[in-house]
Amino acid sequence: MTEMYLEMVELIFIVGGFISLIMGFLLFFKPSTVANLSQSGNKWYSGRKSTKPLDVIRETDSFYFKNNVVIGISMFFASILALLLVWNRIPTAEEVMSYGGSIEVSMSLGILLETLKWFLMVVIVLASPMWVMLAIKPESVKTINGKLNKWVSTRLLMLPLERMNNGFDVFVLHYHRFFGSLFVLGAGFILFKFLG
Repeated sequence: MTEMYLEMVELIFIVGGFISLIMGFLLFFKPSTVANLSQSGNKWYSGRKSTKPLDVIRETDSFYFKNNVVIGISMFFASILALLLVWNRIPTAEEVMSYGGSIEVSMSLGILLETLKWFLMVVIVLASPMWVMLAIKPESVKTINGKLNKWVSTRLLMLPLERMNNGFDVFVLHYHRFFGSLFVLGAGFILFKFLG
């Protein structure tokens, strides 16, 4: 399983390297082609329509408090099962490195997977007492829930994304030889590391 993850990461880097190589040469020799590609690819899609459903308050607390015993016990056992699966199924950094392959890729992937493993374990362990409290003392959860139920609108957070900004494209095209060289050198390094 880990070997498959390593091969997928390598493939992503190799494909990205070839794309960067092509874009680098195009930037260096034919910046007008990159400008045309950029122009045709720069379509603006407003995030307002897709985030609008997030600005509606949906009340779900009554369902949980009405079925507090069943949901609390079920979710507590589901948390234990999830904890066991995360502990046993996600490999540690040492296990990933023991499978072989490139040491840099193995180490990077191992660290990412182990970080994910410990993050999930901490979240599951911290959430488990809440499910027990929901089953046994729902009034305590209602008190905590009342304090935590604050409404945060996504509208203000999404406002910067509602404006199209082509400044970076213009900057790259203005210094097209520098960025073309940078892309080619970076792609050459990546391809040399993974194909060499």
